[in-house]
Order: sequence, then C-alpha cells, then structure tokens
Amino acid sequence: MIKKNNWSTDAFGGGSSSSNVIDEKLLDVDIVILLQGTNLFGDGIYSYLRLPGRKLKEMFAKMRAKENFNPSDFGEVLSAGRGDPSQEVRAEMAATYNMIDVPMPKPTAPKPVFVQPKFFGDE
Repeated sequence: MIKKNNWSTDAFGGGSSSSNVIDEKLLDVDIVILLQGTNLFGDGIYSYLRLPGRKLKEMFAKMRAKENFNPSDFGEVLSAGRGDPSQEVRAEMAATYNMIDVPMPKPTAPKPVFVQPKFFGDE
C-alpha cells in the first residue's frame, strides 16, 4: 500500500480546506507559502514554495482530495527539509520574501479512555 503525502498550509488563515479565500487580485502575482506535511515514509517535512496565484486553487484541490503531489509541480521550491524549518531558514524567508511566521499547532495526543473493569457479579 502506498502512503499518501499529507500537505497542509495555514496560508490565508483558512488552512487548505477552502480555495474560496483566493482573491482575484492574487491570481496574477507570485506568492510564497509554507507547506508542512508528511512524506511517503511518515516523516514530518516542510517546503517553502513560490508559486503563481493561479496555481493555488489547483494545489488546494489536491490537498483536499489528499492526492500525492510534489510542491515543485506548482512552483519553485525555495527551501525544503525534514521536521520544522530551522530558525535560520525562517529568518531568511522573512528577510527575503517578507514571510510572516505563523507556526502550525502541534497535534495533541488523544486522551486515554479509562474503563472501569467489571467485578464478579456486576452486570
């Protein structure tokens, strides 16, 4: 079984779940966004991507459908790696591309469910 890439972005404040947040003014400009997800082996990865605004809707559609894709299918990968971007990479992206750092919240572990064991005679 092939595991799929799971990419997400907090660009535009709506996550990758809605392509309706793409303003018509953005269609003709290049945009730099941070994608974070997992690779085919389940490792956390990131990719800073510069892409034409017109490619956003297509990329968001693939994200919603949880389809495999490479960020380079949509634009130029400026920086990529495993885990989270380092402070140096974040600083470079902020200085060079005016990126605003909005870290993704870490998923929380599910709370354990405790079930009271039944004792002899309990129903």
